[in-house]
Amino acid sequence: MPPGNRGVKFSRMARPREFDVDEALDRATALFWTRGYEATSVQDLVDALGVNRASLYATFGDKAQLFTSVLERYGRQVDGVIRDALAPPASGAEAIRAWFRALIEMATQPGGPRGCLFVGTVSSCATAPEPLKEKVVAAVRASTDRLQQALERDPRIARRENVRTLARFFAAEGHGLAVLARAGVRRQELEAAAEVAVRVLERAH
Repeated sequence: MPPGNRGVKFSRMARPREFDVDEALDRATALFWTRGYEATSVQDLVDALGVNRASLYATFGDKAQLFTSVLERYGRQVDGVIRDALAPPASGAEAIRAWFRALIEMATQPGGPRGCLFVGTVSSCATAPEPLKEKVVAAVRASTDRLQQALERDPRIARRENVRTLARFFAAEGHGLAVLARAGVRRQELEAAAEVAVRVLERAH
């Protein structure tokens, strides 16, 4: 979900700076989401979070470790939204429509970064450490598993041999919508494209 814009809290006197970790992660998420991992420098993070380098390193470690914390936190937020959208008893086309609605809402939050942090990282990040890339790819693939489970709750679809292929298709469509949202495509257009994809499923019975 797009991060908030709350300010960083500072301590009084001349003691080392204190800050709210969640607020700092909000700011780091916004920066990574907007600029991308590669284009975000440690100095950018220091400036955005309002802390000195010593505090940044002591709390989060290096840039890759901070990005890992951002991805894990963002992943929990996204997983909760997706889990709710695809939770039983929703199944088949009903579940897929709920999935698309949830994705489009997350990708077009007013006042926040558009698109999806995971998808943006996969499509634009070439120099991130391999464990980071694997974490992002695993999160993207997990959505396919949830989609397959939701599709299989529809008895008419469950007996088909291509359920996994359908799940991959809808996962790809969802991630594609996130890319379009990032490019500035209007919400109504994203919703129309999603409905076309669902009709493919309804013709597949």
